[in-house]
Formats: sequence, C-alpha cells, structure tokens
Amino acid sequence: MSMLDNIKNRTLIDVDFLIKRLAKELKLFDKDKNVSEDAKDQIICSLYDTLIIILDTTHQDKVPEGLYTTWLNMTKDYWYLNKYDTLFQNNESSETESGNSNSNKKTIKSIQVGDTTTTFTDKSSQIDINGTTYNTGTINFDENILKEKYKSALYRHRRFRRPL
Repeated sequence: MSMLDNIKNRTLIDVDFLIKRLAKELKLFDKDKNVSEDAKDQIICSLYDTLIIILDTTHQDKVPEGLYTTWLNMTKDYWYLNKYDTLFQNNESSETESGNSNSNKKTIKSIQVGDTTTTFTDKSSQIDINGTTYNTGTINFDENILKEKYKSALYRHRRFRRPL
C-alpha cells in the first residue's frame, strides 16, 4: 500500500484536492502549471507526518472534515519549518526574489539616544508562517511546535483514549 493510499484510508478529507491546494499555496507550479514529482512526493510525506501528529493528538481513527483547514495550515508550517521551500523554489519566484532589493533589507530593532546606538535586525533570517514569525537560524524543528500552535483546534476534536 502506498503512502498516499494510507493517507486516504485514514481521513474523511479529499486528499487529492488537499494536495492541489497545497501545491498552489506553496507556489510549486512551474510555467506549464505542473508540479514536479519530487515536490508532490514531498507534499505527500509532509501530509503523512502531520496526519500522524493529528491522529496522535486527537486519538481518532480518521481525520474529521472539521480539521481540513488545521491540517492544511499544519502542513504548510511543517513545510517551511523543515525548509522544504528552499528545495523546491521554482524559477519564477527565485528570479523575482533575486531582482527584489527589498528582500534582504535590515530594519531598525532599537535606537539609543545617549551615545547614538542603533541596532538592526536581519529580516532574511526570519520567516512568517500563518501569522507566527520564526527565526530560521535558531529553530530546531520539534513536533511540539505544531502541537502547541494548533492545540485548541486539535483538542476540539479530541477523544478519550480507549482502554487497553
């Protein structure tokens, strides 16, 4: 049984649509509106990893439809936290980023008036994922980051564990 079939058997959500939406939101389409097989395989692996986190947290047999948006956002966070975006940058986005001089600008972090001290922050090492800013150089990925961020949504669908 393939990983994609395993995912489909453990959810009530249309996984094919979820993959297409993730590819679109992660900007993985090339000029011909196609997604590479490697990128699609990595999306499937990311979906499977977040599926396991969801099922372990909610104690459900299948992911309910009510967790569609949560699963989508968790997978996007998982994608960026593991830096898969750097592996699958399409040519169009890398050309725009290299031509854009504002992408690596530093912003002022603090100013001290007494002896005129100005501290800058490097925006290139920060990434904003669904409203949360992470410092990419300092974060060590851990499942607990995703569990904590989506705890309220996951706990709404949580069941008591069955006795052994």
